[in-house]
Amino acid sequence: MSSLLSLIRNENMKIYYRPRTWIMAGLVLVATICFAFLLKSFGTDGFINTLAFASNAASLTFLVFIFSVVIAADIVAGEFTWGTIKLLLIRPVSRSKVLLSKYIAVLLFMLMLLALLFVSSLVLGLLLFGSGGPGSSEDIPLTMSGILREYGFRLIDLVIQVTFAFMISTVFRSSALAISLAFVIMFASNSVMTALIALKKTWAKYILFANTDLSIYFGGRKPPFEGMTLGFSVTMIVLYYALFIVLAWTIFRKRDVAG
Repeated sequence: MSSLLSLIRNENMKIYYRPRTWIMAGLVLVATICFAFLLKSFGTDGFINTLAFASNAASLTFLVFIFSVVIAADIVAGEFTWGTIKLLLIRPVSRSKVLLSKYIAVLLFMLMLLALLFVSSLVLGLLLFGSGGPGSSEDIPLTMSGILREYGFRLIDLVIQVTFAFMISTVFRSSALAISLAFVIMFASNSVMTALIALKKTWAKYILFANTDLSIYFGGRKPPFEGMTLGFSVTMIVLYYALFIVLAWTIFRKRDVAG
């Protein structure tokens, strides 16, 4: 256990030692500030409060996705690119622990950015909009539990996307490919699913991205395909997640890095 903690600490040092990490965190903060002042400038202070702003600011999680994917795509592939993977694997720890430490470090980075977005949105909301007011829309949850649930739904999607990028980075040793595929899937999945729903292709319910938005089961909306339930979607998410993990660990453990 101590060796794993040591590896995780080492991976975190690699991440936070690089200036790009702090630039990413700064951009999330700046984006939240700009978003707050944009809403304020349109005179919405009478129609929005702190929690409503935090709910609106959740849309900025796409920045958390982008920056987390960059880290996930590089954390393994970068070791192969720079030739440092050999030095890493000669340590008296198993390959599984090495890969696990990298994966945990990526998830911790993602959680840090998400927490930064959440906390900064609450602080800015309180400073600029106050805790009163009816909120901007009846669809926006105006309780802390509602906000946390909304961020929780987004966290599930983030974990799946980041795990996918991590798997591609591990399997193909290419950060560029991992980033490209993750971005293409992110931006194309909604359009593809919309088309499949319109065409009533029921087999599409087995596609991962038909199931990642669990909020549909809590907001009174109808699932996109017949036969879809909360249990079904959770099962599909778990199966795809397990597939990504198994592929990454199996190939990393068996890969020859001597050449």
